[in-house]
Amino acid sequence: MKQLFKLCTLAILVVFASCEKNESTEDLTQETQQAQLNFKADGSVIGDGEEDLELMFNEDSEKLATPSFMAGTMFNSVAECTADLLDTGLDATVNIEVVAKPGTNGYFDVSLDGGDVVQAYCSDRLPSLGADDDFLDFTPVSSYDTAILEGGLYEDVYTNPQNFDKVNWIINNIDISESSEYTYGHVQYAIWRLIEGPYDNDFTVFLTPNPGEWNDSVDNALGDAIYLDAVANGEGYTPGCGEKLGVLLIPEDPANVQALLIAKEIPTPEVECQDCLGKVTDLSLQWNWPNDYRVRVYQRYENTCWAVKVFDDVVGLNDEIAINGANQNGTIGKWAYVFVGNCYYTKFRTDCNLNIGPGYKRGVLEVIGGTSSLGGELCEYEVPYHYCW
Repeated sequence: MKQLFKLCTLAILVVFASCEKNESTEDLTQETQQAQLNFKADGSVIGDGEEDLELMFNEDSEKLATPSFMAGTMFNSVAECTADLLDTGLDATVNIEVVAKPGTNGYFDVSLDGGDVVQAYCSDRLPSLGADDDFLDFTPVSSYDTAILEGGLYEDVYTNPQNFDKVNWIINNIDISESSEYTYGHVQYAIWRLIEGPYDNDFTVFLTPNPGEWNDSVDNALGDAIYLDAVANGEGYTPGCGEKLGVLLIPEDPANVQALLIAKEIPTPEVECQDCLGKVTDLSLQWNWPNDYRVRVYQRYENTCWAVKVFDDVVGLNDEIAINGANQNGTIGKWAYVFVGNCYYTKFRTDCNLNIGPGYKRGVLEVIGGTSSLGGELCEYEVPYHYCW
C-alpha cells in the first residue's frame, strides 16, 4: 500500500513538473514580447542571443535591395471588387433642397433628404432649377442605366444619353481644385455640350462663383478642352471601386423641373485578414524606443546563406520600418534579421511557422502590418496558450 502511495505521489509530481515547464514556456513567450533595448558598457546594443551564425555578408549585402517584381503577383491584398454601376447608393426617391446656386464647387449645393449637402451639376440645360426650388422629389438613376435612359421611362429627358460614359470620365479625371486651371463651370460647360450636343452657351451667369464673371473667349475654350479630352478618352469608360459614379436625379416632372447630376463614390469592400500562409512578403514594424538609431534589416537571399539588405534608415519613436521581400517570388524567407547600430539585435520569423501579425513584438519592435504570399493581409497576432494535461 505504501509503495502504491509513493507511485501515485511520483506520478503527481511528474505531472506538476510538466505543468511547470509549460508555464515557463508561456512566461518566456510573454517575456520575449515585452523585452526592452539594453546596452553593453561600450554603448552597443545587446542582442537577443539568437544570432544566425550561418548568415554571411559580402559587399553586395550593403546594397539596398529593391522589391521583387513578383511581390505584387503572389497575392492581391486588395479585395477584388466588381463595381455595381446600377447601384446609386440612394433610396428610390430623394427630396432635394437647393442650398446655394452657384454652389461652393458646383453649379448647385443641394441637400439630400434634409441631410448631406453635396455639389450638383445640371444634367440637362432646360428647364432651369432655381435657388428657391426646394423640397422636390427626385428619382436617383445611374448614368449607366441605359435601359431606361435610352429606350425606357426617361428616354425623352436627354438628347444624348449615350455620352454619359464620357461624363463619368470627366467626373473622375478632371481636377477642379484651386490649383487647377479648370473650374466647375468648365466641367458644366463640357457636360452640356456632351449631353445636349452643339449649343450656344447663353447660360453663363452661374458658371462662376461670382455670377456673371464668365469670359466667353477664355472660359469657352477651357470647357471645349475638357469636352475634347472626354471624347478622346472617355468612350466606354466605367469607374471602378473607390472612384465616382455619376448619379442622375430626375424629377417627377422633367418637362418643368430640371434634372441634376451628382457624384457618388463606389465603395471598396474591406479587406479581410488571414492567418500567415506561405511566407511573409511585406512586413511593417514600429520602433517603440524614445531615441533615434540606425536600423538595418536583412534577409537571406533565396535559399543561400548570403545576406541581402531590405531596410536601412535612422528611425525614431513610432517610426515605421517597411520591409519588402527581395526573393524572386517576393517573399522574405525564413527570417528577417534586425541590426541596431552595428550590432545584431533580434530577428522575426517570416516563413509562417509562427502565425505572425500586428501586435507581435520582438524587443522594442512591434509588427503593425504585413501580408503573406498565400493568405493576404495578416491578422492580429495571438499569443499561443500552452495547455497542461
